Amino acid sequence: MNPDTSLDGPTRREIESFVADWVAEHDVPGAALVVVDGDETVYADGFGARDLAAEDPATPDTRFGIASVTKSVTAVAVQQLAARGDLALDDFVGEYVPRLGFPDDPVSVADLLSHTSGMPSDGASIAHISRALDVDPNTAPLSSETDRRRHVDDAKGDRTTSDPHTHIRSEERPFFYYNTGYTILGEVVEAVDGRPFRRYVEEEVLDPLRMAHSGFDPDTEDAAVPYYHDPETGDLERGDFPAKGTGAAGGLLSTATDLGRYLRFHLTGNTGVLPDERRHACHEGHATRETRLDGSEQQYGYGWMREPFLDDTLVSHSGTLTVSSAFAGFREGAEVGVGLLASTVPDVHPSAVGRGVLALLDGTSPDEAVARFGLDAKFDAVTGQYASHRGIQRATVEREHGGVRVDFDNALGGETLVAFPETSDPDDYRFYTSTADGAHVPLTFEETDDGFDLFYRRWRLHGST
Repeated sequence: MNPDTSLDGPTRREIESFVADWVAEHDVPGAALVVVDGDETVYADGFGARDLAAEDPATPDTRFGIASVTKSVTAVAVQQLAARGDLALDDFVGEYVPRLGFPDDPVSVADLLSHTSGMPSDGASIAHISRALDVDPNTAPLSSETDRRRHVDDAKGDRTTSDPHTHIRSEERPFFYYNTGYTILGEVVEAVDGRPFRRYVEEEVLDPLRMAHSGFDPDTEDAAVPYYHDPETGDLERGDFPAKGTGAAGGLLSTATDLGRYLRFHLTGNTGVLPDERRHACHEGHATRETRLDGSEQQYGYGWMREPFLDDTLVSHSGTLTVSSAFAGFREGAEVGVGLLASTVPDVHPSAVGRGVLALLDGTSPDEAVARFGLDAKFDAVTGQYASHRGIQRATVEREHGGVRVDFDNALGGETLVAFPETSDPDDYRFYTSTADGAHVPLTFEETDDGFDLFYRRWRLHGST
């Protein structure tokens, strides 16, 4: 990052324009951004409205739901107990919460922290959110502790492995993002410490880090009004924060100012909240979450994800809670961090925009550094109408999810296929598709003076994009 730690000048203007365009173009009612450099917050501001009806502005001290970024806070709480010797990460959770744990099928604390218990999602978070928004109130009985115990017990039949394991970092353990696992970790904290999870976090994590405007209560004057996109119409609607059932897995609310303090703690430590070796263990990769188009891996630690980024390592987590979304992340080598909060879930998630801000801080275009923006640029470039010599064969190219839909048409009929990019490089226009007989067929766009030409099998089609 530039030595100019006040973040003034062209970089500041570029970042603010980038975030403001995102707010305006993607139906984001309100957002807040924070940038930290080592142990200093160098930027914090709000964008848009805290409340659209009242036209109250979003500020750095507006509270937003941080959703699954909460998991990193839960991991800190668990690591604190481990540092004190009150539990060990390879302890089986059934020792502490037999009513919600796996007493007959051992799963360790570390398994839940790294989502390697073998349990696929049981849908509990969707059920709670659907009920809060009155979208589908009858998804599952989850109103009581007994309901939740039954839900976990019934879902255990879907677990992919059943043999008890003897170590906490087995490469053979499958990764399944398991929200309920973090709910159970909240129960472990309560069982070991004796205090309610929320009170424990407030007294042992938030207070020492001076995160005075963070907590689990959504009904405060400084909270952003939650909005969601109606699943049928796509219209933005005012909603309710799904406080019940999210808790240790995703129920914390925070501000840009407080999130900056939290990022600085993870970047530099030196607070007495957690020993450095425990803090670093949260950032290390304990399981492979996914492989990217460039062949790099995103790993999962304890409440954090880890991946290559800008010739550095990005440690981050995102969160999505239908009526709020968030991103918190930092580059380990550069010691620069970004937090971005929003009062809805836009089609371009704060995780992409937060990475884009980190790229701009590095003097790099988001299109080059962030796969989402690189792919957007590539798809936008090649969509349009194409035709062969004299228009005998025609094609329409449109974006479809992570690829492009190509509709070929001529006087004798047509063909429709979906093609996927070979890389996320915005200047690499090689795509591929698969046929019914198993062939891997290239579909390539070549830039010309007039736009793009499309090459597929025997055809070369000229574009008018």
